[in-house]
Amino acid sequence: MRNSAVLIAVTLFIALLPHVRATEVIKLTPDTWQDAAPRGKEADRIYGDWVLRNDRIVAVIAEAIPTRNANMTVRNVGGSVIDLTQRDRQSDQLSAYYPLGSLYKLSGGTQRAGKDDAASLRFAGPTEDGRSATQVTYELPDGAPWLKIITRVTNTSDKPLELKPQDAIRADGEFAFGVDDDGALVWAYDKHWRQAYGTLLLDSPWKFVLEEGRRPLLRLEPKDGKAVTLEPGASHEIVRYLFPAADTIEVKALARELRGEKLSSVVLAVTDPDGPVDAADVDVKTAAGASVGHARTDSEGRLKVRLPNGRYQAVVSAQGRGEKTLTWDVDDDLEDKVALPSPGYVVAKITGEDGQKIACKIQFSGQDDTPDPNFGPDSAIHGVRNLQYSADGQARVPLAPGKYDVIVSHGPEYDAVFTEVSVERGRDTPLAATLKRTVDTTGWLSADYHSHSTPSGDNTATQRGRVLNLLAEHIEFAPCTEHNRVTVYDPHLEHFDAKDRMLSCPGMELTGRPLPINHQNAFPLKHKPRTQDGGAPVTDVDPVVQIERLAMWDDGSDKLVQINHPNLVQMVGDKDLNGSPDGGFEKMFSFMDVIEVHPLDNIFERPDQLPGPRDRSNPIFHWLQLANLGYRMPGVVNTDAHWNFHGSGWLRNYIKSSTDEPTQADVHDLVHDSEHGHIVMTNGPFLEVSARAAKGDKVADVGDDLEASDGRVKLKVRVQCPNWLAVNRVQVFVNGKPKSKLNFTERTNPDMFHEGTVVFDEEIPVALDADAHLVVACAGEGETLGPVMGPDRGELMPAAVGNPIFVDVDGGGFKPNGDMLGLPLPIEPGLKPSKPHHHHHHH
Repeated sequence: MRNSAVLIAVTLFIALLPHVRATEVIKLTPDTWQDAAPRGKEADRIYGDWVLRNDRIVAVIAEAIPTRNANMTVRNVGGSVIDLTQRDRQSDQLSAYYPLGSLYKLSGGTQRAGKDDAASLRFAGPTEDGRSATQVTYELPDGAPWLKIITRVTNTSDKPLELKPQDAIRADGEFAFGVDDDGALVWAYDKHWRQAYGTLLLDSPWKFVLEEGRRPLLRLEPKDGKAVTLEPGASHEIVRYLFPAADTIEVKALARELRGEKLSSVVLAVTDPDGPVDAADVDVKTAAGASVGHARTDSEGRLKVRLPNGRYQAVVSAQGRGEKTLTWDVDDDLEDKVALPSPGYVVAKITGEDGQKIACKIQFSGQDDTPDPNFGPDSAIHGVRNLQYSADGQARVPLAPGKYDVIVSHGPEYDAVFTEVSVERGRDTPLAATLKRTVDTTGWLSADYHSHSTPSGDNTATQRGRVLNLLAEHIEFAPCTEHNRVTVYDPHLEHFDAKDRMLSCPGMELTGRPLPINHQNAFPLKHKPRTQDGGAPVTDVDPVVQIERLAMWDDGSDKLVQINHPNLVQMVGDKDLNGSPDGGFEKMFSFMDVIEVHPLDNIFERPDQLPGPRDRSNPIFHWLQLANLGYRMPGVVNTDAHWNFHGSGWLRNYIKSSTDEPTQADVHDLVHDSEHGHIVMTNGPFLEVSARAAKGDKVADVGDDLEASDGRVKLKVRVQCPNWLAVNRVQVFVNGKPKSKLNFTERTNPDMFHEGTVVFDEEIPVALDADAHLVVACAGEGETLGPVMGPDRGELMPAAVGNPIFVDVDGGGFKPNGDMLGLPLPIEPGLKPSKPHHHHHHH
């Protein structure tokens, strides 16, 4: 009786449970987000989007509203698939899949009852010309690893309509594309992020023709070559199946499964003497040598693939372990294993002088016949090409046997460690190094005001990798400035246990057209997570309207507004760049605080002509010209980094700060010091500049005003360099002109230049007969930044430039001299510079 009572109670309990569908349609809201929102580097879901999921896959269909964009370049995604990944190993790498491209303006999101417990969503909309309309239906059957997409096009005009349909896919970055099965299957694959996608036309009269490019199109053509024409009121339906997989082998297996073909499973275990091998590459070919596909093992060293019966060769390889070839005779499920030899390992333990953990960049270059390692693509986090980035100075790096040159670095305040290691198979090689902070930057914090990663939409570099770049290069303040989206670095700083090492805040780059003038950064901004663009303002085709909108965003809150990579001639007076003054976009100056002026070494060159469209020419020269016209706009330099291979660190600003602990600094204090020009710009050397009148004790820093009634000024100039770069010239510019008597080189003034960290430390007398702004620059002529900054940026000449010090000689306040420096600007006669608008953030 007791057992019977328990059985009855359990039966009643189960009967009373609410029915739970295996396939679900979920609207993303604050209540459903935690459970339903998929994960992945390219996940773009926000509140209001739709989730379709079963036990196998999860898809996100963007809310069908006109303003729905996945990111800056993946636009008008309403009613399209924007996220798609497997349920048990979520790694969304899809930017968007547009059924019928973006030809139709979809609306709706109607849930419909599908067959066999399928969840269904339907959207509908017309073309802009009104000649046709479509219904787009998404169906996800219970237990299916694919999403069925049905498009039904109706001719809504009064004339016959030839159908020329095309889908579009945005799978960006390292994705490879291919077409199989005579155009029935198109696939895309990113092997590093272990995500592939396939779209299949099953038993269809249509075939795909792939048009590759930055925005690949999947043109649909009739297999028989005959045009498909719809009479008025007639409709035509096309069905395709879209599915995620870990690799191309599984993509093709899913296509075969949909066609009802027999498949057998092959389970492979890859080991070396230390145990399972993660991310071993497996390339499978038929006995005839035709490629079947590529896959990678999981963290347990296992790989499961499904193949039709037949004979195959599998080439198995892994970093530092060489390769082995297996033969599979597949006529039923089988298991196989392969043991690869051990790599050698370099075991790094890098510390600061205090013995504590330190973020760093470790570079491995093979000597002689030893090739450089390739740890991962430019989008990766830790292993990027031949670099290993570490947040704590520790790493265990697999390498092929051989000899390697090694560089360990932590930005230009630290001496780099140059050494070599000899790697033997199966052995650990220790790499112990202490990074010494030899450059004294007391009173200044390093900052990069302009960086990007995959949320920006024009690259696929992981944002976590961007933050690790910044930490490893010792950037102390980095606002988050993705294109057209407000977001934050906080989760990544927490991941690296680095919230006490780098200051950050929400910000953005508002990126509009025309290029390149209509790009502006702002920070700090209010972040509204999981909403369109994180709560950011939208662009405008008028740069003046756009920058004002940005400056006044968040109710005119206290913020820094920066103009990025400007064409200053176009801004100040020549809107159409035809050489004739037309007022330009001069009013932009009313709403900006700082402006990018790199490359720095161009300060030593005078351009021969004014820039044309999409050409910035020599912004630092035009910056000096505008200072002579009375514009006070502090200069900054930033990397504008988009990828993670030496992405951050090769340009930086030093901002005057009341504290040397970055996370104890106040963002608004740094904003205000930036507004006042308390900035030194550099690609490596640390330059300090101050001035005082010969009569008087007041000291003026860069950006400050100084009164010198007799015209005599003493400039204090100090330059420090780490052991991997050199400076051999210091030049003073007076009202933008390089004065020959104020040009000091190691060749002509050897007593002024020194070995060691402090390269130059002099007080320079300057005699002025009128008001002048003084700019000091230093350079390593004939030198380069070298291998610490990689093969591209390493070719740059070391240089640093301070912002101007404004010297008032006559006691009436600083007055600009109007000198065009030999290259007249196309400006209206009597131009008076726009003054900063008095929104809240100007002080």
